[in-house]
Amino acid sequence: MKAIIQTMFCLFFLISCNKKVEEAKTEKPKPILIKIGYYPSFHQPAETIFNLNENYLIFYSPTSYNPPPPPPPPEKGITSSKDRDDYKEFLNERPELVPFKTNVSETEVQQILKITDSFRLEDFNDKDIMPDLDGMSTNIIIFYSDGKLIQMNPMNVPNPKQRELYNQILNIVLDKNSNSNNSIILQKIKDYR
Repeated sequence: MKAIIQTMFCLFFLISCNKKVEEAKTEKPKPILIKIGYYPSFHQPAETIFNLNENYLIFYSPTSYNPPPPPPPPEKGITSSKDRDDYKEFLNERPELVPFKTNVSETEVQQILKITDSFRLEDFNDKDIMPDLDGMSTNIIIFYSDGKLIQMNPMNVPNPKQRELYNQILNIVLDKNSNSNNSIILQKIKDYR
């Protein structure tokens, strides 16, 4: 009788372990990290890393800040005040990005997961894209819980789902930003949408 009970217990244990293994195998991989690069044609590029597991985002510049020099002075070396003012305005529209990290709410994470869960196979495809000559180029990388890494480079013609994802993350960055330089940069990026 003792052997029967032990056998039944082992059988029950194996069946329950097998169910757990099957559940783990059928669980759909979830995005745990998303990186989006925003590369406007005539303004400073920016990138965002959105960590869905640890609920934070990082906003930063992928390049060093290197504003173009002022235009050369006219013939006799005299720079007009209008030229100086135009250059100052040019620089004011292209300030140095100030990187920041901030926490995001579970609601914001769920908004992003809802978008990524709605992606279909064609949303990951960026082949046969005919980009416009000008605009904001984008690059999207999604890292999944199963170790899979997907990169989409829709350039400046993202499909509706890709656009929805990068706009939602951009809106969260806009909401979390508290720096005036970044506000200018973010507004320029937003204007490209």
